[in-house]
Amino acid sequence: MGKGAQKPEAPDPYQTAATESQFNRLDVFGPGGSGVRYGYTGEDGEFVGGVAPEGFQAAQSYIESPFEAQIRETLQPASTELVGTLVEQNLGGLPGPARVKDFEDVATQLYEAGYNRMQPSFEAESDRLLSNLQARGIPVGSEAFNEAYKAQQRSVTDALTNLTSQATAAAGGEQSRQFGLDAAQRSGSLNELISAMTGAYEAPTNLPSGQASGVNYSGLVGQKYQSDLAAYEADLNRRSQAAGTLGNLGGAMLMKSDRRVKTDIVQIGRRGPLNLYAYRYIWDAPGVMRMGYMAQEVLKVIPDAVRKVGAWLAVDYSKLPEVDHA
Repeated sequence: MGKGAQKPEAPDPYQTAATESQFNRLDVFGPGGSGVRYGYTGEDGEFVGGVAPEGFQAAQSYIESPFEAQIRETLQPASTELVGTLVEQNLGGLPGPARVKDFEDVATQLYEAGYNRMQPSFEAESDRLLSNLQARGIPVGSEAFNEAYKAQQRSVTDALTNLTSQATAAAGGEQSRQFGLDAAQRSGSLNELISAMTGAYEAPTNLPSGQASGVNYSGLVGQKYQSDLAAYEADLNRRSQAAGTLGNLGGAMLMKSDRRVKTDIVQIGRRGPLNLYAYRYIWDAPGVMRMGYMAQEVLKVIPDAVRKVGAWLAVDYSKLPEVDHA
């Protein structure tokens, strides 16, 4: 048989991935001159446009427009000066961390203020009780007097106990309020400082998205490879079957290759170094045509493909260029 088609090579994984990556990402440019380019980091550490060779790191480069450069050059010195001023001001006068303050003094002050408001009524109530007891003829120190006085003192004690509870609760609320104010003051100073140190101006941009319609390049390459491989395998199978058929014919009908048993011979082409003929055997019916080689010619070019059987020459077609019909 003649030499067939070459087996297709499997696609290179790196080349396939690199090509798909290039298809699916776009260099983009805005109307002001800014843009984003894709490439890789070269050996000198500089950005290089295009597909990254194997072993190099893919990279992205931003192109600053003249407008953005002007804004940056104008704002950076001012931002540096502003940050320095805010740092100096905030660090120098930064409030201390919020701490829970002792509220006993506040509770005492609130109690004393309430007591001072209530004391005149206590004294007036005591005077009224004494006048009432005297008007009723109940002498001081008597049992009736002592019972009435104790009842009046219990009322005063209850009022003072209630005043103590109110003062304690109010002092706790004031303690919480003051803690919140201290924490908010420090947090405000810190937030102002952090904003000044980390804030950055971003110039407006009109860059397009850079998103390309997805191209499944690796899938297409894989499909083509599988298709080429299937075609190659089908060709191998066809050639194998043809070789088997021709070999069987050559083995079963060795005389058919000898020119002396053929008639109506017409050269119709070539297969490698051999002439290819159309013919019919001398015993074939009129109109039957066959295709193949002449054993006498094959003997001169490929002698190991020719055998002699009795007085006739036979050809082993498995050693010759492929022919569809022997």
